Amino acid sequence: MKKILLLTVLSVFMFVGCDTDDDRLIYNGDDIAYFDTATGTFLVTADNPSFMIKVLTTTLSTSDKSYNVVVYVDDAEGVPTPAGVEAVLASTTVTIPAGEYFGMITVNGNFEAALESGSRLSLRLEDGSGKVAGFKNTYALDVFKLCESDLAGVYNVTTTYGFHDFLPDYNPNTVEGVVISSEGGNVYSVTDFSGGLYSTGPYATAYGTGAADNSLVFSDVCGNITWSGQTDPWGDINMNGVNSVDSATGVITISWFCTGYGENGVSVYTPQ
Repeated sequence: MKKILLLTVLSVFMFVGCDTDDDRLIYNGDDIAYFDTATGTFLVTADNPSFMIKVLTTTLSTSDKSYNVVVYVDDAEGVPTPAGVEAVLASTTVTIPAGEYFGMITVNGNFEAALESGSRLSLRLEDGSGKVAGFKNTYALDVFKLCESDLAGVYNVTTTYGFHDFLPDYNPNTVEGVVISSEGGNVYSVTDFSGGLYSTGPYATAYGTGAADNSLVFSDVCGNITWSGQTDPWGDINMNGVNSVDSATGVITISWFCTGYGENGVSVYTPQ
């Protein structure tokens, strides 16, 4: 009797084990589609690149299968999506060709509209001529504007002063051969960005200043010039008005204000 019971238990165990192996190796369910991954990051550069998102299917088909791709208002965490300008779908459907296991969604970037701080494009697969899986049917694409910066070089600098101690003399003033040096990435430095006032102008003679007393370390973020923590011998040097790069000409405009005694001006850097 014990031998018969043992044999029965072993038979049941072997049957279940084989069935489990078959389930692991062979998919017998419906033909469904789903995203290959759930998230992605799209860096949009000035050449307006495209981003590809893969959609998979569980079985081969003898005919093309299409699925709708919907941009929805909020993702699962309630994060708003862009209004369809930072990145735009090339098509509102995705097709998996006959005899293939995947198809591709193309997202086209829009550099002018993309945000440096980033935004999110939220996508959902919906039934077209085929079925959509209950898993991996949504995709969150984070879109960022990525600007290239190359400001290092030699410039002629013309500065128009709003105030310094010797006005109306020495206004405006042009200095040739000013070097902007790269500090790595989008960070740069230049000595005496006051346009010569501190290095060769009247402040050098009257107060003993030099180029290092009015140097500047600044960042270029998509054509916007920014800095912080800059000082002259008497106080902070702040941004004041337009601080930008003209993408077409490479001309840099730096507007500055010295808090110690109120010196200020606008320096225009023209590439040599």
